[in-house]
Amino acid sequence: MSVKLREKKIKGGQISYYLDIYHNKARWYEFLDIHINSKKLNDDDKEKKRLASEIRTRREHELIVEDNGLIDKKKKNALFIPFFINHYKIRDEKGKRRKECYSLYACALSQIEAFVGKKPISIARITTEWMQEFEKFLLGRVSNNSALSYLKTISTAMNEAVRKKIIPCNPWHLVPRHERLKKQDIFRASLTFEQLQMLAETPCDIEPQIRQGYFFSCFTGLRWSDVNPLRWKEIVVKNIEGMERWFVYFEQEKTEGIEYLPLSEQAIEILKERKQEAKENNEISPYVFPLIKETELIYGYVHRRVNRALKKWAKEARALFVDKFQITEEEMHFHNARHTFATNMLETGAGGDILLVSKLLGHKSLQSTQVYAHVREQRKFNAVDGLPKINLQIVHIKKVA
Repeated sequence: MSVKLREKKIKGGQISYYLDIYHNKARWYEFLDIHINSKKLNDDDKEKKRLASEIRTRREHELIVEDNGLIDKKKKNALFIPFFINHYKIRDEKGKRRKECYSLYACALSQIEAFVGKKPISIARITTEWMQEFEKFLLGRVSNNSALSYLKTISTAMNEAVRKKIIPCNPWHLVPRHERLKKQDIFRASLTFEQLQMLAETPCDIEPQIRQGYFFSCFTGLRWSDVNPLRWKEIVVKNIEGMERWFVYFEQEKTEGIEYLPLSEQAIEILKERKQEAKENNEISPYVFPLIKETELIYGYVHRRVNRALKKWAKEARALFVDKFQITEEEMHFHNARHTFATNMLETGAGGDILLVSKLLGHKSLQSTQVYAHVREQRKFNAVDGLPKINLQIVHIKKVA
C-alpha cells in the first residue's frame, strides 16, 4: 500500500497536486484541487504545499485504519439506499443539483432498487465487484450511455461517503480504467427545415404551448431547462443601428453561464404570438410558456408529459407524411429541438462555422459542439444514399468495316 503526493503541470505556469494511491492491488488518483505557482513560491503557496502533504499523510492513515479493521462499523453498516436518497435531497436543498438531474437521479434509484430487490444493502457492500455486476445488470435493461450516467450518479454519492469517512475509497475508482464503461457516440436525431414544416402542418391534440415551446427551441437552441422557466423580463428588445433586435438574456440552467442570445425572426414570431395570446386571455403570469411551467409548479415534474405529447405529434406527422417525415417516436423528444437548431445552423445560418454555433449554444468548449458536425456528415451520407440508380449497361455499336 502506498500514497504518494504528485504534481501535474497545468496552464498558467501552475502545478496541481494529486494523490497517487496503490491499495489492495488497485491504483487510482485523487485530485486535491490545490494549485500553486511553479516558478516562485509565495507564503500562500508554501502553506498550500504543506496542506497537500498533510492530506497525503491523513489519507495514508485512513487506509491503514481500514486494513486493520478499525473503521467505525456503525457507519459501514449504514444502509445504502437511504444514504443515496438523503445525499441527493441535501444537494437539492443546497441548490447544488440542477432540476434536470432529478429524472436521472430518480431513474438511477429505480434501477438500484430493481437490482437489490427488497433486501437492504449496506454501504460497505457497494464494492468494486458490486459496481461491475450492477453495470452488467444495467446493460441488459438500458442503453450504454444511460447505464454510464447511472453509475456516475452512484459514484457521486460514494464520493460523499468517502468524505464522511464511511468508506476509505470510492469502489468505482477501483475499477481499472480500461474495464470501465465508456461513453458511446450516438446519432442525434434532428429535423430538416422541410420536416419542421411538415410538423407545423400536422394537426395534433396537444397543448399549443408545447408546440410553441418546441419550435422556439428549434430556432434558438435553448434547452428544456431554459425554455420552461423563461420569463418575459428575460426578453430584451434593443435598437441597434436603426434595427429592432430581440435577445434572450438569462442564466443557463446547465452551465450556469450568463447568456445574451440574439433571436431569429421565427423565434420572434413565436414570442409575438404568445404575447398576443397573453393579452387576449388576460394572463398575468411572468412566464413565457405558463401552461407548461405553472403546471410543473402545481403538479410536479412535467418533462415526461411534454415528451409524450411530442412523440404523439411525431406519430401523427409520420402518418400524414408517409416516407417523408422520418423522425420516429423514439427519436422525438424536447432536446432534439436543440440538435435541430445546431445542425441547421451548421448547414445554413452559420455556414459551417462551428465556433459560432458553439457560442450560440452556450457551450464552454468546442468538444461539446463537435458531435453536431458528425450529424451533418450523416445527413450528407443519407442524401447521397437517396440518389436513384440508373441502368449503366452500355450497348456497344460495332463499327462496320
